[in-house]
Amino acid sequence: MRTALVRRALLTASGASLALLATACGSSGGAGTEQDAKPSAAAPSPSPTPEAKALTAAELEKLTLADGDVRDVKIEKAGADDVAKAAEVTTGRPECTALAQAGGLAPVGKAVTTTERIGVGKPSDPADPLSVSATSVQLASYDGKGAEEALASLKAAGQACGGGFTTTAKGEKTTVKSVTPSTVTAGDDAAAWAIATEDEGEALHSQMVAFRKGNNLVVIHTVRFDARPASAQAFIDAQLQKLG
Repeated sequence: MRTALVRRALLTASGASLALLATACGSSGGAGTEQDAKPSAAAPSPSPTPEAKALTAAELEKLTLADGDVRDVKIEKAGADDVAKAAEVTTGRPECTALAQAGGLAPVGKAVTTTERIGVGKPSDPADPLSVSATSVQLASYDGKGAEEALASLKAAGQACGGGFTTTAKGEKTTVKSVTPSTVTAGDDAAAWAIATEDEGEALHSQMVAFRKGNNLVVIHTVRFDARPASAQAFIDAQLQKLG
């Protein structure tokens, strides 16, 4: 839901297009995020207690995805243009605020520490530079049951906002046409949605996944630019492996 994320992938696609023209044929390209890693077999963490404390910034950084963790995807720290503060995200429908914040890489609920990453895959079709995906990943840590409460607010927003809403993050407006729940299994509790948006006149389709592991919450948002469905699975698997 953030145009900065869209621009990042389109720049990558444009670079791929120029490379294809320069070489007249190009290389075989990567398989993108659709080639999944094996899911983590770690046992679920217990529900956090009221006394649970959030991870420090240094501790959270060690659990954050890094370049090389997802096959054929370049992962970088999100820039200032990619990440919004909660106060910089507004929506005409207050019940949709949690989804709007997640789409703007703003913290949901009372997160104590967060990290943000953006990954852009290689074209899955070497003949089509737009066959790429861009994925944002926010890892947030909470005191007490804050992660459960944040995930509950996302679930409530997903139920209430199926018909869409408008949101503005850091002055950039996005129109969400629809939010459709989908099935996902990850961590201790999870939810996912297929999201159709209109961003600067372009129709886009994405998948957003939120899952809790202990008192940490992961929100993954994957946007594709061709007709193939967006899939966050490779990022889910990689992040679960990091969390253990």
